[in-house]
Amino acid sequence: MPTITEAELVQGLQDHEFILYYQPKASLITNRVVGAEALARWRRRDGSVVSPAVFIPLMQETGLLRRLTRQLLARLMHDMEGALGADIRVSFNVGVDDFEDDALCGMLLDAIHSHRLLASSLELEVTETQALQCCGILLARIQGLLDAGISLAMDDFGTGYSSIDTLSKLPFTTIKLDQGIVGRMLGSAKDAAIVRSAIRLGHEMGVEVVAEGVEIPAQRDFLIECGCKLVQGYLVSPPLPLEAFRAFRANAGNAHSFPVGLVHLAILDHVQWRRQMVSYAVQRATLPRNCPTRKADGFPEMSVTLCALGRWYFGDGRHLCATPIYHAIDAPHREVHRIGEAIVEQVRQGATLAELAGLLSTMKAVSTTLIRLLEDLEDAGLQELYREAAIEAGPP
Repeated sequence: MPTITEAELVQGLQDHEFILYYQPKASLITNRVVGAEALARWRRRDGSVVSPAVFIPLMQETGLLRRLTRQLLARLMHDMEGALGADIRVSFNVGVDDFEDDALCGMLLDAIHSHRLLASSLELEVTETQALQCCGILLARIQGLLDAGISLAMDDFGTGYSSIDTLSKLPFTTIKLDQGIVGRMLGSAKDAAIVRSAIRLGHEMGVEVVAEGVEIPAQRDFLIECGCKLVQGYLVSPPLPLEAFRAFRANAGNAHSFPVGLVHLAILDHVQWRRQMVSYAVQRATLPRNCPTRKADGFPEMSVTLCALGRWYFGDGRHLCATPIYHAIDAPHREVHRIGEAIVEQVRQGATLAELAGLLSTMKAVSTTLIRLLEDLEDAGLQELYREAAIEAGPP
């Protein structure tokens, strides 16, 4: 590792030698590049490029890191306004103490308000350890940026002692699975369980999940099976200079994959919906007929397009519209919602649990049909996923 001095860092900042490389993030549904992480590099006057592992520690020690952050954010906004475009989301690593800098926060908000920067295309990344250091004032500043439309990602998710607790306290919109866990998940049942649980947690909370450090096809396939939508790592591409990133993105494939893991999540979503429906009926039907609580809300989502299964079916599920089973799902899905609406109405009119038994039994039967169709779709997806994996691996 080369030895560098504080004076060299200061000179490099003065000469604007620090640049950004962009590591692509790819969709596991469309295989398209849909985002990137902006990463610092030092391109010295002799043309050599220095890794951040060399200069970031010294910048932290000397107090130069905040100056670098401001300089690179200005470069990022310039790139996003021009060459990068506004149709992808770019993430940028910041420290919690960066939010103490009024100038930095003001620069971001000014760029948004002047329409030079589309807020939804920018994401700020902080690690869990840094997030734990947030105080009320910093949280207010972070919230101000989020209110303006900027996203917030928790980097290295799964490496700390209280990731879930931290996730509940800060308004994160994305969690990035730590590359160490991703790298171990194929050989460790515990790490595999953490990955599956984190993806399900993100799904439940409406938080985007990105798996970092994906390097081999087997890792990608496991993540597809788990329902992960976005990956980043050398299997997709190493970090690239801006022009190389643009060329890579333009030439990336556009073949849709079979998102089998999302089908499994849809099954779990429906099972949970029916359980909530039954719980609602049992609890409310045991109350006195004239009890006001009977008419109160508290039932699951009744809209076929807004329930979790419906959001998948009319969203990412559309990528499976060429599959006959996909279309067969629609009728029983609508039917269980129709029955659910009838149950809610009967409860509000004072029906007892015995009087609801017929509707609950019918809903269960229709639900069983719906789950069977979803499982058939999942089975077909697993067969296609691992058939493609075998083709990709080639002959033994």
